[in-house]
Amino acid sequence: MYVWVAATLAVASCGFMVVSLVTLRAVRRERALLAATRAVVATSEASEDPSYAGAGLMADENVATGAMLGTILEADVAALNARLSAARTGVADLGAKAELDRVADKLREATTEAHLWRTVPEGREHLTAATGALASAGRHLSRAAALSIGRPAPEDAPPCLFDPAHGPASREVEWAPNRSAPPRRIPVCEADHARVAAGRSGAIRSVIGPRGQQPYYDTPGYGDWLLGYFDGYDPYQVARLLDGTVLGRQLPGRITGRTRSAGGSSGEFGTVHFA
Repeated sequence: MYVWVAATLAVASCGFMVVSLVTLRAVRRERALLAATRAVVATSEASEDPSYAGAGLMADENVATGAMLGTILEADVAALNARLSAARTGVADLGAKAELDRVADKLREATTEAHLWRTVPEGREHLTAATGALASAGRHLSRAAALSIGRPAPEDAPPCLFDPAHGPASREVEWAPNRSAPPRRIPVCEADHARVAAGRSGAIRSVIGPRGQQPYYDTPGYGDWLLGYFDGYDPYQVARLLDGTVLGRQLPGRITGRTRSAGGSSGEFGTVHFA
């Protein structure tokens, strides 16, 4: 009996050591990411060159936010997959079904690009391709929802600025990111418009940054993630909408860096605001 007890205690002790080791590694990894993020902030704020923040972050931000961005992409893909499954229930309209098939195609594309970003995080084109596919999937899902209840499909619209994963915007609200920034009109989804109309704040996307949980637009390294969601719209207008934030300062330089690496203009962009 004593042998059995001793063996049980030994197994339990080993299990505790394994759990402790995994936890310790996770804590160390989180601390390393946080320290790298703080270093990126300090470096970007030290330069007076407006293009520095966009170009200078490229090497360090992969270390600081790569793992977090990979997790966010996977969460957004999973959430949109769940919305797709729910939307397929009881759909009879052929147009709506076709739109839902396009959602599935875009989700597969986003999944592939998210995996490539996890595998080769220095290839930031995979990050923008993933969020671009998610934005497209959201627009197709919005059209399917309208067609399934006999309404005309809505025109393409930019994503909700509070959280691009909410899907296409349907309204505008007046908003300022902080007390020192001037108010501006931004595109938001219907749910966030209702929140603001009721006197509450929108459901702003929160991520882990230099000061713990904070809005994505005040976190360094999220420029390409955001630009992918707003693919097809004026990127400089997106920067102006976020004037007074970390990304608002970084985006112009990042956009210039992306354009130079692409060998010229990125093409024509539409307006972010509604007509």
